[in-house]
Amino acid sequence: MIAMRRVTVAHGGFTTIGGCEVLAADLLLALGTLHVQTELICWGGSGRNENPILRELSKGEVRISRTAWRWGCRWGWPDKMMLLQQWNRFTKAEVLIFVKLLDPSVHRQLLSLRKRMILITPYRPAEIWKYRRPRWEILNSFHTIIVQAQAFENDLRELGYEGEVFILPLPPPDAGEPSAWPSSSTIQVGFLGRLVPDKNLEYLINSFSSLREMGIAAHLHVFGDGSERDRLQNLSGRLGLAEQIEFHGSLARSGIPAAIDRCHLFAFSSRTEGQCLAALEILARGRPVLGTSAGAFPEFLSGLLGSVAPFDNPPAFAAALRTLAEPVLNGEITPADIQRAYKDSFPRRQIMDKYLQILGSFDSAQKKKQVV
Repeated sequence: MIAMRRVTVAHGGFTTIGGCEVLAADLLLALGTLHVQTELICWGGSGRNENPILRELSKGEVRISRTAWRWGCRWGWPDKMMLLQQWNRFTKAEVLIFVKLLDPSVHRQLLSLRKRMILITPYRPAEIWKYRRPRWEILNSFHTIIVQAQAFENDLRELGYEGEVFILPLPPPDAGEPSAWPSSSTIQVGFLGRLVPDKNLEYLINSFSSLREMGIAAHLHVFGDGSERDRLQNLSGRLGLAEQIEFHGSLARSGIPAAIDRCHLFAFSSRTEGQCLAALEILARGRPVLGTSAGAFPEFLSGLLGSVAPFDNPPAFAAALRTLAEPVLNGEITPADIQRAYKDSFPRRQIMDKYLQILGSFDSAQKKKQVV
């Protein structure tokens, strides 16, 4: 095992909810359990008292170096102010991890520090950079990029990345004690995430309507909030599904396990995804997942873990939901069965050991060079 002493995530803007924020938090907290000193450098208008993710990081003994400035995003001012105010923290970092790109001028200045710079992709490169490709020199400023699927590496090569790529799952959540299926004979379908256009939730609601039209008794739980909430609630009303679709709003991270346990299965109708951290949390609780062909879903949703359906055919998506629910309602599989399959596909300790190996490789090489 390579002994890492300190890992720093250079995050940039840190909101109260978001995939990048959750990825950064999960990674830092997981590394902290392996006796690695961890630090988050970010900017934003909400301190740890107002931001539940920052509060959780503080409790996990992650050092937080935050700059409050958040104006002028169009010109990269918050990133530049963060660099100016936190320069001393950047110079002390051993490894700099990014989960999104910062302002190009900031990247160029960080390169002068000669730190190992690693990017961990929270989304599929071809999807997240579809309309705005990163500059070649910025993309290749990273010594290493960690992706979650072979298709993601292929995207990076097509974009011109020439560096080192590792295919490695995101830090998987621990699987706790399995909770029994909901006692209801009505299929309890869940969604967990942000209510934003990329999640394509209008399609999920239309697919749920198709499921009901098949004569299937079902209830849809929508856990999360976002800009699409009012529009989706209005759509539910127009389809006559206001009683069958329940919008629960935002959840504290501590409330996620109980929310997952209320459902038999979960569905994601995303147009754009990475590996989907919410899906990993759901699988860790022993619930199967139906996804689309977006992101890494096709590479890990199979067998007991779930399946993939089209994102442009509501009757087909509804049929896939029914097929996924049948062995659950018939008692052919249990949450413990799904958890075992999850642990086999995402062995947490081996994955975290690999992260330590990747993060420590540069430091180890530097020491070897000094000895020679």
